[in-house]
Amino acid sequence: MGAHVTLRAPLEEEPRMKIRSQKDFWSGLMFIGSGLFFALWAMAFYQMGTAVRMGPAYFPTMLGFLLTVLGAAVLLQSLAMEPEGDQAVHTPFNIIDLLIVVAIYAVLILLSQNIGSSSDYAILGGTIIVSLLTAVFRPDAKPLVLVTAATIAYGYLMKPLGLVIATAALVFISAAGGHEFKWKEVIILFIILILFSVLVFVKGLTLPFPIWPEYFG
Repeated sequence: MGAHVTLRAPLEEEPRMKIRSQKDFWSGLMFIGSGLFFALWAMAFYQMGTAVRMGPAYFPTMLGFLLTVLGAAVLLQSLAMEPEGDQAVHTPFNIIDLLIVVAIYAVLILLSQNIGSSSDYAILGGTIIVSLLTAVFRPDAKPLVLVTAATIAYGYLMKPLGLVIATAALVFISAAGGHEFKWKEVIILFIILILFSVLVFVKGLTLPFPIWPEYFG
């Protein structure tokens, strides 16, 4: 009698969630963090108002939540169900990097409180330091950090320097994080954003956004 051989089908590997696009993953994560930060900061320190009579916190809060939703959509698109055997995707950051960033902001905020200065300057200084460190030690993450830094710079430059200069910082710093910096396209985008912001927010909604620096008028 011949030996009876039982053939078994190979076990299928269980799929697990993995990062399909590291650029989209970290972009979405930073959009979520930036959006929540600005929305919660505005709600905590400024009057919200209503849709008819907008307070100073209304626009940044709505913009922050929209940025959060956009970030969540980008982050979800970066994830995929893949088999266990697939090789993990390299990410530009690790837990040590995140701890260093948190420590930098925490130290600067504590120093600003001890010397009686505004924590706004601590956040702005921390952003500059993190951007420089990222450009040196994590060049792959430079686009993500520059976009976040541009958004923060826009918020801090709006009141003292006006809408035109703040928008210029937003557009040109963000464009510097791309693979190609094309002056013509960046300038056209800057002009479109300026015209849209002035016509819609300043003229249309009559929001108290300064167009030029305070010392110009």
